Amino acid sequence: MFTGRTAYSAGSKPRSLDAVDVNGDGKLDIIVANYGSSNVGVLLNTGNGTFAAPTSYLAGTSPAFVVAADLNGDGKPDIIVTNYGSSNVSVLFNTGNGTFAAQTTYSTGTNPVVVVATDVNGDSKPDIIVANEGSSNVGVLLNTGNGTFVAQSTYSTGTFPEFVAASDVNGDWKSDIIVTNLGSNNVGVLLNTGNGTFAAQATYPTGTGPVCMAPADINGDNKPDIIVANRGSNIVDILLNTGNGTFVAQATYPTGTGPYYVVAADANGDGKPDIIVANFGSNNIDVLLGYC
Repeated sequence: MFTGRTAYSAGSKPRSLDAVDVNGDGKLDIIVANYGSSNVGVLLNTGNGTFAAPTSYLAGTSPAFVVAADLNGDGKPDIIVTNYGSSNVSVLFNTGNGTFAAQTTYSTGTNPVVVVATDVNGDSKPDIIVANEGSSNVGVLLNTGNGTFVAQSTYSTGTFPEFVAASDVNGDWKSDIIVTNLGSNNVGVLLNTGNGTFAAQATYPTGTGPVCMAPADINGDNKPDIIVANRGSNIVDILLNTGNGTFVAQATYPTGTGPYYVVAADANGDGKPDIIVANFGSNNIDVLLGYC
């Protein structure tokens, strides 16, 4: 159960957030991407679950998605944010006390939306993967080792890649790329070749308008399956991993109107992943309990 809500100021049109301890006090702070004011806000946890007023840091135009990761190996989470309007990503280094240096920007494709930080080339340093909605590709920016990045390498996707995730889908201990292609009604899987480059995508049909997806082991075989929210057909798809990183359609389940975001989590404590869906059109949330 929860108490009544407490509201905290943000910038204009906050669109994405991450919760991470940015100042080393063992408490989760909030980082928010403010799409309308072209900045990111950091709200420090005061210690009892309340938060100080945000400190704002300049980003690019229309920041859409934010994640935190230690990019330069100093043990402190830095900020990565996609800038939809300026077609780049911003990196803001944590100075050590929960404040951040001015952004460094790196070019992406057109209209970057979602970003993931993960080690793709086995050097134990987080690299950047970004879905470029306007140029129908994903960009991979390799970390040079000190938190700076080389120019992106791009890999073709379907039309309007909307969401990207990284997961080892074929059991070779390397992060592969999964992307939802909103305009072509499919999911693309790009296998990591072993040195941080990726094979051409293999595509798998979905419902209409796939937006968000979540990799999760649905059937208990220790292989990540794919759950897809399809906003155009009001369903979630389950794509089962065959074991070698290829997928087969398993089932579809109806949702409310316009399912937009999906996560997999054990909602009832039975050790099995359940599906939680946010329905943009019907203003509700669906919970589908797993039973496998």
